[in-house]
Amino acid sequence: MLNEFRQDLVSGEWVLFATGRAKRPAARLAEAFGVAQAEIAPVFDKPGQVTEGIRQKAEDVKDKGNIGIGTACPFEDPEGHGNEVLKTYPGETNSETWFAKVAKNKFPAVIEGEAGPRQAVGPFSVTEGRGLHELVIYGDHDRQLHEYSAVELGRVFGIYQERYRAMAGYSTSKYVLIFHNKGTSAGASLVHPHSQIISIPILPPDVKRSIFGAQRFYSEHGQRVYDLMIDWEIKEARRIVYQTENFIAFCPFVSKTPYEVRIFSKTSHSHFEHCPIELLPELGEVVGKVLTAVDRTLPGADFNFFIHTAPVEKVNDADPHQYYSWHIEILPKLSLTGGFELGSGVTVNIIDPDQAAEEFRHAL
Repeated sequence: MLNEFRQDLVSGEWVLFATGRAKRPAARLAEAFGVAQAEIAPVFDKPGQVTEGIRQKAEDVKDKGNIGIGTACPFEDPEGHGNEVLKTYPGETNSETWFAKVAKNKFPAVIEGEAGPRQAVGPFSVTEGRGLHELVIYGDHDRQLHEYSAVELGRVFGIYQERYRAMAGYSTSKYVLIFHNKGTSAGASLVHPHSQIISIPILPPDVKRSIFGAQRFYSEHGQRVYDLMIDWEIKEARRIVYQTENFIAFCPFVSKTPYEVRIFSKTSHSHFEHCPIELLPELGEVVGKVLTAVDRTLPGADFNFFIHTAPVEKVNDADPHQYYSWHIEILPKLSLTGGFELGSGVTVNIIDPDQAAEEFRHAL
């Protein structure tokens, strides 16, 4: 099984080879049936929502693949389906047995363990794919995050912070990424709502560009670039989706994808894990409003959201708090990447962010 990061000689970008991910349940079923994962994903939903034909296909391969599906969603009972649960967060009502469970990913993108020194393979640099890969599995199979209350979403972000701190203390961790995929086109292999947290031994290219870009802007202008962006968006008031006393959500002036939204703290800080716990319900309110607007404006749309925060270690011994701000990016999946985008590196966005923000505000 191949599990390593390989660095491109020209661009300097890293590619993670994680062939064990091909063993995920949806991927194994899709391979067995010769269909796309999107066609087979419903087998992991509740039994009553699975067609008899798909159920029979699942039964046909269940024993061979030892997948353990066809009768119930594997995340309804994580332990019963072989997931190593690290912590259970109890429900707050009598009808809610558990709010969330944190479990090790059975099909991790990185393998737990110490990463050895970077190796040279011919002219290329290679780093072992070591780190931690966890799941935050939510107790309610039928509720998506936009249906959570502000307090519940605040609790979700509190779990994120807790797991981030635990992962950041792992010796191999240079960066910890928190993300949530909703829908097969966004990379979710199971219908059941769940987030993922992964620590890796490199600084990801996209984060590296943001960190160094913000550092360069600060060096040249003596101002934090994200503060400048937020101040301008507030002054313009055209692309704001929702804001509270401490947080703001807007469609960026330079949105890379249709209906992209970014959420910032108005009190800038470089590290998400340092966001005061008493502000997390307020953050949950803003995230919930944005996700609700996405669902109402783009019914059924898949999306990704992730948290960009400063690296675990300082970059160039500089204090990232001087120039960087943690933030959340929410990206609905509405467009495909074509030849022009792939060949030029220039993104084509077919939706004016002013229009996107107006539609979102109207939906609320």
